[in-house]
Amino acid sequence: MKNDQIKTIAFMAIYMALYVALKMVGNMIPFLQMPNGGSIELELIPLMIASYHLGWKYGVLCGLASFLLTIVLGFPMYFVQPIQILLDYVLPISIVGMVSLFKPFEHASKPIVLTVVSLIGLSACAAVYYSYGMNLMALGAGIVLAALVIALGLFLTSTKGHFGIVIVMIIKYFSTVISGAYFWAEGTAAGSLPAWTFSLGYNLWYNLVTMIVCLLMVPVLMSRIKKANIQGM
Repeated sequence: MKNDQIKTIAFMAIYMALYVALKMVGNMIPFLQMPNGGSIELELIPLMIASYHLGWKYGVLCGLASFLLTIVLGFPMYFVQPIQILLDYVLPISIVGMVSLFKPFEHASKPIVLTVVSLIGLSACAAVYYSYGMNLMALGAGIVLAALVIALGLFLTSTKGHFGIVIVMIIKYFSTVISGAYFWAEGTAAGSLPAWTFSLGYNLWYNLVTMIVCLLMVPVLMSRIKKANIQGM
């Protein structure tokens, strides 16, 4: 076996161990847990680092292997039927492993990114203002929306190489929303409007917080890995 392959396997083992350790820590902290399943997932950090460090294929492999390992180790999980397992576990963890694939703004210059998002923000402001009565309330809502869009543009210019985190977490969120609407309807008819409304709200906050934590931690840790010249594949 080549040295590069041995090194890759060793790194994957490290990231899998970190996944299990962080998942264990998360399960021990009550306020990270949702009452009916779901939690702030600190364990996604090593999977994203594995993807950026070793490549997306190894990120996916590391994620799926980590998922199987947590089953073997007896971590609590919620299984109803195969499609639910796919939506709640397999698809989200695979998408997270692909995070290094999504780099839509990596080669765009800062002025271009800021110009584009500023135009989008101003257009959104105008659309809200003219669509909702051209009054002060509509103007205020439009200005707030424009400010949020421009703030996103500023964020993209600083961490555009890791914007894939936002993309994969949005995909993960909607995967869990679909599962929630059809398999965890909480007393309402599966697929009904109340089920969708409940699932959208229930799955939002912990996925949002997880995304923010990953956006804060992954770029910093990847920067340290690059500075230390720790080579992946």
